[in-house]
Amino acid sequence: MENLLNDIFGTAKEISPGIFALRTIVVGVMLYIEGRVLPHRSGGPLAGYDFVFFWMMGGLTAAPLFEAKISILNTVVVVTVIYLLHYLISYLAVTNRTFARLVMGQAVPIISGGKILRHNLARNYLPLELLLSDLRTVDAPNLSEVEFAVLETNGHISVLKKSDYQPVTPKDLNIATGRSGLPAILVNDGKVIIENLAQLGYDEKWLKNELMKKGITDIQEMYVATLDSAGELYYSVKNQG
Repeated sequence: MENLLNDIFGTAKEISPGIFALRTIVVGVMLYIEGRVLPHRSGGPLAGYDFVFFWMMGGLTAAPLFEAKISILNTVVVVTVIYLLHYLISYLAVTNRTFARLVMGQAVPIISGGKILRHNLARNYLPLELLLSDLRTVDAPNLSEVEFAVLETNGHISVLKKSDYQPVTPKDLNIATGRSGLPAILVNDGKVIIENLAQLGYDEKWLKNELMKKGITDIQEMYVATLDSAGELYYSVKNQG
C-alpha cells in the first residue's frame, strides 16, 4: 500500500498505465477544485468543469512531445479516463438537479430591477468595468436600459432590457408598459420546483390544474415547464425529444 501511494503521489522512474490513470484522477480532482474557486468569468464560454477537463486533456495529450518518459500508451489511458470522467459528470448533471447545482454552480443576478447588485459583483470578482464591457457586447451599453442581468455559469452575461428599450419598443408607440421579468422554472425533468412556485404565490395543485387544461395528466412526463412575467405557461414533454 505504501509503495502504491508513493507511486501515485511521489516520484518514480517508470509509471505503469494503471498508476498513470490513478494520478490522472488525483490531478483531475485538484484541477476541478481550482476551477470551482475561480470566478465564473474565468471559464469563458465553457462551464467550469468543461473548462478544467478540456484544458487538462489538451495538456496531457501533448505531454509525450515534451517528456520522453511518458509513453503514448499512458497518454491514451489518460485521455480515455478523462473522457469517461467528463461523460459521467455530464450525465449526472443532466439526470440529477442537485448534482448539477454542485458541479455547474448557479446563475447569479447582477442587475435586478435596474439596480446593480454590488455584493454579487464582489462575490464573483466582477469589476464594474468588465460588467460594462460585457453589456456593450450584447447591445446594452447604457445601464439605464437594463432591467435584469445575470452572470451565467459559463461566464456570459445575459441581459433583459427594460420593456421601453426592447426592439420595436412600446415607448416609440407611446404605449405604457409594465415591468418585465425572467421566466421561472416550475418543472425540471419531471420534478416540480416547489420553491419557485411558492415565490410566485402558487402551489402544486395550481400547476397540475394548469397542465390539465393543456392535456398533461402526469407531471413526470414533463421535461420542462416555465412561467413568464406575463403569466404565460410554457411546457415541453419528454417524448418530444
